[in-house]
Amino acid sequence: MNTHSFSDYALGQLRAAKAAMVDDVEIAEILESQDEVFARYSPAFQPDRIINLEEDVLRSFLRIENNHHWSGLHRQVNRVCADMTATRAALAELVNETRPIAERMQPVTDIKGMGKGIITAILHVAYPGKYGVWNNTSNDGLDALGLLPHPPRGASFGERYAAVNEVFVALSVELDVDLWTLDTIWWYLGDDDDEEDLDQPAVPSPETQKVPPATKTTRFALERHLHDYMFDNWDMLDLAQDWDIYTRDGEPEAGYEFRTSIGRIDLLAKHKRAPRWLIIELKREKSSDAVVGQVLRYMGWVQKHLCENGETVEGLVVATEGDPQLHYALTVVPSVSFQSYEVEFRLKNGPSFEEFAKP
Repeated sequence: MNTHSFSDYALGQLRAAKAAMVDDVEIAEILESQDEVFARYSPAFQPDRIINLEEDVLRSFLRIENNHHWSGLHRQVNRVCADMTATRAALAELVNETRPIAERMQPVTDIKGMGKGIITAILHVAYPGKYGVWNNTSNDGLDALGLLPHPPRGASFGERYAAVNEVFVALSVELDVDLWTLDTIWWYLGDDDDEEDLDQPAVPSPETQKVPPATKTTRFALERHLHDYMFDNWDMLDLAQDWDIYTRDGEPEAGYEFRTSIGRIDLLAKHKRAPRWLIIELKREKSSDAVVGQVLRYMGWVQKHLCENGETVEGLVVATEGDPQLHYALTVVPSVSFQSYEVEFRLKNGPSFEEFAKP
């Protein structure tokens, strides 16, 4: 990609981030760990050795405490390592430099659990100067700065990555940084605040005012974990009888916090048999008006950008309990439903020593 096509605004934002993050202690630790990570894993990911890659080495690389950079890779570790013979063969194709990158990614995307974050992190560590890391953070960064390429509809994962990587390499030259540092810049620029915070009422809603502060804090923390639990244990939920979490080529986790131009959908699913999409949103501490509006907003986006050939879209609100505001709203929006869940965590006094010692 011609570097002259980068806007002054985009380059200005990236240069400002590059300069500002120098004083960030956490960033310094990531940058300083680069040589250690490459020394430990790059040899194992080379073409002549990766076909014999040990499972323990791959598992260790996918953990943040070892790769020092990417926190979410371990989520799919059991699926990725389920058939190491197939995984090794696919990775061997991935790092085979005798073919263009766009042509050698299909085998690895066929491995269950292998998403763009894992695939490109391995590729980056194998060839640090040639391939950047394409994950949700860098994708969002490119998109926010107007730098995300848009290959033709139907382009393969390999073709899409090849286009994105051209941007990464050109930016690294323009900014005079290596690709590891560029990936750190995306992380530094990223906003970890949940999009739904934009919908928070200025004052607590009546229903949340009734909840004791300690209980409310615990509930909201548990709802954050519920989000992950639903995704990680989808097959155990009743919803899984009819719905699958949305996936796409190279992105087995696409339906988890699905990115749209108007925010992130908590979970996006497709019906197993019917032409239907499902938006799943956790209510969290949002007001009922806010969560219903948010679901409808996402439904409209999916209808416009994802639905094809008569497909329909519906919504599901998940919360600990309903309230009049929510139920009144849903009575006139039949395409949005509501399900509650129960989570209880409490401590109680254990048995005394005398009670414990009883035969």
